[in-house]
Amino acid sequence: MLETIATSGAPGSWTEITAVVLPEGLEPLSDLLAAFTGGGVAVEPPVQALGPDEGYTLDPSAPSVLRAYAYGPVSPARRALLRRRIAGSGLRRWLSRPLRYRTLSEQDWAEAWKAHYEVEHVGRIVVRPAWIDYEAAPGEVVLSLDPGMAFGTGQHPTTRMCLLAMQELLPPEADVLDLGTGSGILAIATVALGARVCIAADIEEQAVAAARANAALNQVEDRVRVVHGSLEDLPPGEFDFVCANINAGTIVRLAPRLREKMRPGAVLLASGVIAERESEVRSALEAAGFEIRQVLSDGDWRTFVAVAPAQP
Repeated sequence: MLETIATSGAPGSWTEITAVVLPEGLEPLSDLLAAFTGGGVAVEPPVQALGPDEGYTLDPSAPSVLRAYAYGPVSPARRALLRRRIAGSGLRRWLSRPLRYRTLSEQDWAEAWKAHYEVEHVGRIVVRPAWIDYEAAPGEVVLSLDPGMAFGTGQHPTTRMCLLAMQELLPPEADVLDLGTGSGILAIATVALGARVCIAADIEEQAVAAARANAALNQVEDRVRVVHGSLEDLPPGEFDFVCANINAGTIVRLAPRLREKMRPGAVLLASGVIAERESEVRSALEAAGFEIRQVLSDGDWRTFVAVAPAQP
């Protein structure tokens, strides 16, 4: 059996769908649930607190918790459709327990979503949920974030690796592209670190709305320009620095066109890659002309640091 007995819901409420997923299925099941609900997916990594002042440890082999939110009730027919999609995609084997459904009111949904987030420290960047007060220490760059239904909070390993890498690699006054911007966290971080402007693109309307709201929250809407669309929808131009924290399949497909959008010597952070697809992504980037400078690792996740060739 794939799911527990459902609670009923009514229009005006939200249905929370919870999946406990082994690492191999995290990326594809996140994508499937996002497509099914039309919104983002919150990822709770398998962390264990070590103590009040000792931080936490991550067990890369342990299951993560995915929480997706659908507006209104999810009927038995829709649940059956989700079961078929999971089974047809071969993802059932990566679920460590049955799916669970819970009905939330509008207010309960907002609080449930917020409960997944806390202040995150990533190098000298601090990601502060908008509803939590924080006093910055000297040298810290504080980003205020209300992720809503969009991916990107600073908790996920792929986001953290990108945030760490850009602190070392982002050129001053750079023209930046953030492809698959989600909440806008990486785009906002680039301008906070000194980029001239960042084009933040996403194909999901919820992400576009969240990114625009977060740019305004951080008072950088004049430098973070949010676009509803993919690479093909961008205005003409070339970039000094590109973040593509998306997934392996999309990076493989878009690698040649990403290269065309980048100036000679520009840096690409290609993230959202699960370990088992590392060689596939490496081959695609190299075939497109990129030089792989480094592959960052965090558990089962990989982030490529690649450089566009000096000559077109």
